[in-house]
Amino acid sequence: MFETQPFQIFSFQHLVTVLIVLSTVITIPFYLRNKSDSVKVIVGKLIAILILVYQVVQVFTNTIIFEKPWVEILPLHMCDLSSLCIAIYFLRGGRIFFNCAFFWGVAGATMSLLTPTVKQGFPGLEYLLFFYFHGLILFGVMFSFIALKKRPYLHDLFKVITISIIGMGVIYSINILLGEEANFWYLQQKPDNDTLMNFFPDPPLHLIPLVPAGIFFMSAVYFPFWLRDRITSSRKAFVAD
Repeated sequence: MFETQPFQIFSFQHLVTVLIVLSTVITIPFYLRNKSDSVKVIVGKLIAILILVYQVVQVFTNTIIFEKPWVEILPLHMCDLSSLCIAIYFLRGGRIFFNCAFFWGVAGATMSLLTPTVKQGFPGLEYLLFFYFHGLILFGVMFSFIALKKRPYLHDLFKVITISIIGMGVIYSINILLGEEANFWYLQQKPDNDTLMNFFPDPPLHLIPLVPAGIFFMSAVYFPFWLRDRITSSRKAFVAD
């Protein structure tokens, strides 16, 4: 019934998909905000289960259907790690898992939605799975922020930046050990599709702007919180005077 076309960035179907995903991951958490704690616990665990099920399913879709290299089944991309962090947070708790999921998820998953690394357009399976997964990451993060009223602080930003820089070294080493087909965090090669990294130098020099770009986007994610805290602090100081 529907013929799958090659994916075109910022096409009508792409923009509509992004709009649907973003509106869903924001409106549903607002609806759940005033629900009981028991309902919120169930929703959190459901999100975690959906993420873990996806990680199992993608083993088969990537290797059998899409015929990608076996290394693609390893959940080592930043969005994969973000999804696992938010799943662990819902199942076991741990603020550091929320913080990593928040900064990696909001910055990374949002960028992925805007510049997807897919070849098929709607309604191709690759397209549907990609937007489902990255939407699920954002849904988990937004549910934590909006419904559970969790938020990061400035010291959390510094921690996640430090973890990210250390993580780059670890992932780079893993890429080297796994061979040329491994390109986690796009540290070996730039993505084939159109992304922000198109404007970076050719590898390996693309690593030079990659670090400050990552810090910039994570800082941009935190900026509204910083601004709100500054305004609140100024108001309290004004009232005290």
